[in-house]
Amino acid sequence: MDETKILSINMGSIYAEDYETCFSFYHDILGLEGASPTGSKSCYFNIGKNQGLYLEGGYEPSEGNAKTARTTFTLEVSSAAAMFEKLKKKGIRTIQKEPMKMAENIFWFQCFDPCGNMVEFMGGE
Repeated sequence: MDETKILSINMGSIYAEDYETCFSFYHDILGLEGASPTGSKSCYFNIGKNQGLYLEGGYEPSEGNAKTARTTFTLEVSSAAAMFEKLKKKGIRTIQKEPMKMAENIFWFQCFDPCGNMVEFMGGE
């Protein structure tokens, strides 16, 4: 067995300019729960049993341009369409005009968090 084989993604990290605004986006709008503070401007959101997102504030702002090179992560949701509508109602900037059909009953779209980080969503219709 190759002990260096990647088995899963354990954690995503978000480096934000404004910790409080991004915390509100991920906690209040996206509904991530179980935030454990790891410092005065950082926390860890548990997602499921073995995964999570780390958020840390105090960084320079991103350009927020969809065509710049970057790393992103994809959050799984039951309904991509429902999440898309929720974000649009909250005034969150999306890249696509609607979720794109990727396969049978699998839809995907991207948005920007308040600090310009790209976030992707994938789920059913």
